[in-house]
Amino acid sequence: MALKAVVKADFDEGNRRAAAGDWQGAIAVFDRCLAQNPQDWQALANRANARQQLGDNARALDDYMAASALNPASANIKSNLAVLLKELGELQLAGQLLEEALAAEPAHVDAWSNLGVVRQHQLRYHDAIACFLKAIELGGVTAARCNNLGNVCTSALLLDDAISVLQGGLALAPQDANLQFSLSIALLLAGRYAEAWPLYEARWRSILAPRHEGARWDGRALGKRTLLLWAEQGLGDSLQMARFLPRIRAEHPDARLLLACPQTFHRLFAQFDGIELLPPDAAPAYDCQLPLMSLPGVLGVTLETLPTAGYLQPVEGGQSTLAGNGKLKVGVVWESGRWGVGIADAWRQHKSVPPALFAEICRVPGIDFVALQPGELPAELQGLVTQASIDDFADTAALLEQMDLVVCVDTAILHLAGAMGKPTWALLRAESAPFFLADAAVAPWYPSVRLWRQAAPGDWLPVVRELAEALSAQQTF
Repeated sequence: MALKAVVKADFDEGNRRAAAGDWQGAIAVFDRCLAQNPQDWQALANRANARQQLGDNARALDDYMAASALNPASANIKSNLAVLLKELGELQLAGQLLEEALAAEPAHVDAWSNLGVVRQHQLRYHDAIACFLKAIELGGVTAARCNNLGNVCTSALLLDDAISVLQGGLALAPQDANLQFSLSIALLLAGRYAEAWPLYEARWRSILAPRHEGARWDGRALGKRTLLLWAEQGLGDSLQMARFLPRIRAEHPDARLLLACPQTFHRLFAQFDGIELLPPDAAPAYDCQLPLMSLPGVLGVTLETLPTAGYLQPVEGGQSTLAGNGKLKVGVVWESGRWGVGIADAWRQHKSVPPALFAEICRVPGIDFVALQPGELPAELQGLVTQASIDDFADTAALLEQMDLVVCVDTAILHLAGAMGKPTWALLRAESAPFFLADAAVAPWYPSVRLWRQAAPGDWLPVVRELAEALSAQQTF
């Protein structure tokens, strides 16, 4: 067989392996292509795609740049490189590349879709909607395009539109897990819990991998069986779902109840009688299991039946008592937890208030501000906020109990404060969050939590100043 035919056969084989999701195999075949012809820009671009799928972003970037140097006019290379730049958090560069690709090839469907994703991450939701609609106009309605459009409508709180679009996608692909999960988020924001919970289980087929397998508890009588409950997502989620533990204990008095959760909760959760606490990676014997965030669905929780009474108290051995000086004490949290690098950390950044801006709150006179988040104080808050020692959530609860008010962003401390019934002012993104509804003034799951919402995505300044003014006027909370 002639060399050219051999290379083509290898190239086709690499594409078949990539289409089947065999990324390592595809890379090996494209390596053979490039050994025969180092100037094969298509093999470079396709190897870059495979490397990106495996998370090997550094080498994927090298391949894309080499392919682009060989074929600088390729809209496909620009579009795919933009996807990688988006993952690295380089949104401006990604947007510029996609604009170049579309200027040269206005009907490039994937470039329109990718530009929509970039615009969404830039919080330019109406621009993103226009991009996704253009992709649908050019390429037709597909499940993936409905998911993109539905998600950005959810971010823009156009919930009726989001629900309609996502339901339309599911009419095309009823078992599509991404569509099901996306629809569950829109329904939760709309307060339509009964419809949302079954779809919310699609997270295990879309964004998460279960830590435990075996029979799932369906809410029926346990008798003397052993039920393993386990933490699955963020710390705030575990605090939020802990409200159901006393109910399960009371309704199933003879069952053995296990809870696998981060060690930081163990001292605090020891107050739940009859719940055996295990480390998150424990592998005990059990008869049935359930992730914590599935509890509301199994228990049939709706907004009307949601239990909202406080359910956590400080425990012995927590943080020592703060000195009193007659001033109001306000606990503060300005940053959400870190989730990664690049775009993976973008939502955390959007939920957090920059310390220099948060300092406007902490300059309100006549108040002692106390950090309820661990770690070193940013330079902008030094001299304005007292830093306490915090080892776990029992320490945090003991500190929080001494506060007259908590001012925080949407993070685990919000859930702890709400669970303790502590007066709390929470700074919330314009996009809201699934369990805070689209426009509620008070957190539905926590009656003591007042929500201060951004008026425009990414714009903290007006809401911070409004909150600081209200704080200045308060004598009690």
